[in-house]
Amino acid sequence: MNYSKDRNPRKKSIQPLQEILKEIMGQPSISRGIYPSRIPNAWKAVMGPSVLRVTKNIWYKNGVVYVSLNSSIIRNELMMHRDKIIREMNQYIGKPLIKNLIFR
Repeated sequence: MNYSKDRNPRKKSIQPLQEILKEIMGQPSISRGIYPSRIPNAWKAVMGPSVLRVTKNIWYKNGVVYVSLNSSIIRNELMMHRDKIIREMNQYIGKPLIKNLIFR
């Protein structure tokens, strides 16, 4: 088939994959689901295995991450470092998604 220049759906230039992914993830409908899905991995990476052992559940809603813990001692310790944890998790996620962190 012979396409005219205006009808050819392919781009003429080559783009690095990283640019293509940024373009795709920049779309609100996609980024709305991708960034929150990174929260459990961010929790694991930032908190490490000792806190992970006492973590029962973690979920996200409207800028707030809720974390259920088995240990009241660790819960109290984490409350004192809440701002630092939020900052590190947002950095891991790549977007300032988390506004608050609530421990239960």
